[in-house]
Amino acid sequence: MKIRSVSIVLAAVLVFFNCGWASADEVWLKNGDRITGKVMALREGILLFKTTYAGDVPILWKEVSNLRTEESIRIVLDDETTVEGPALSAEGGKISVKAEALPEPVTTDLAKVAIINPKPPLSATLRVNLGASFATGNTDKEDVYSDGEFVARTAQNRYTIGGLYRRAESDNVKTEDKALAYMKYDHFITKKWYAYANTSGETDEFKDIDLRYTLGVGAGYQFIETDRTNFSLEGGVSYVDENHIVAEDNSFAAGRWGLRFDHFLLPKSLQFFLYHTGLQSLEDSEDLVLFTQTGFRVPFYKSLNFTGQVNWEYDKSPALGKKESDYTYIFSLGYQWAR
Repeated sequence: MKIRSVSIVLAAVLVFFNCGWASADEVWLKNGDRITGKVMALREGILLFKTTYAGDVPILWKEVSNLRTEESIRIVLDDETTVEGPALSAEGGKISVKAEALPEPVTTDLAKVAIINPKPPLSATLRVNLGASFATGNTDKEDVYSDGEFVARTAQNRYTIGGLYRRAESDNVKTEDKALAYMKYDHFITKKWYAYANTSGETDEFKDIDLRYTLGVGAGYQFIETDRTNFSLEGGVSYVDENHIVAEDNSFAAGRWGLRFDHFLLPKSLQFFLYHTGLQSLEDSEDLVLFTQTGFRVPFYKSLNFTGQVNWEYDKSPALGKKESDYTYIFSLGYQWAR
């Protein structure tokens, strides 16, 4: 009886594990290896495959020789044809998908597969940072800084709105009061090239800027756009209007350039960022304005992160008595949300 009972238990365990393996997706590599787990996505030539023993494993798509899934996946081919269903095992460097609406599986070359499980038609990200310091006693000081940005992205369009604000006081005397807001629209003509239109408004009492606003158009190139890395360069022309508190007002046409780069040095745990814009007058070489934000974000709990950054602002022809460069060193608590 005991032997029979043990046999039944062993058989049940074997059935359990066999069912577990049978329910897993499988990927075969050209070197003969076979991996079980779950297909997550294919983007930029990298297949993200989730395993129980090594987490998310990135695999070069060109090294895949066969693929099978239990659940439906959505496949986009290089000619933008889309098919959805479970992937069936196929030979000869092909992939076969059993679509519900079709009587026969759709079979094509693995090399023609561009995307698996594409991102939703609309994706969005929100980032908000807040930093503050206070001191009381012999000297009363307070310093408040905040910035934020919201980006919505479709296949062909990207909408950006953001801004920052800083205020500082010492012994109830204001020492800094600055605000900046901006909006931008990008229309992707190809997967990499886009045309843009942008506007911004800025006020800074201690740089004698009552209001500086810009309107611009131009073109940009998105070198990289992934969950881990984003990098773009752009250039165009802008109209700049400067209204000063004391100095004479000024307006001019300018060339504009911009750079945006962020990259997770450690996946989802340490992010470096560098954002830079410049405006150079097309009428007077002395009218040059630069703005750079660079630093690190360190996630520590769910969507929260610590941010350490340096903001550098440069005005080649500042108002009388004002300095050309301003440096702001910021440590803040941030929130990031993505959809």
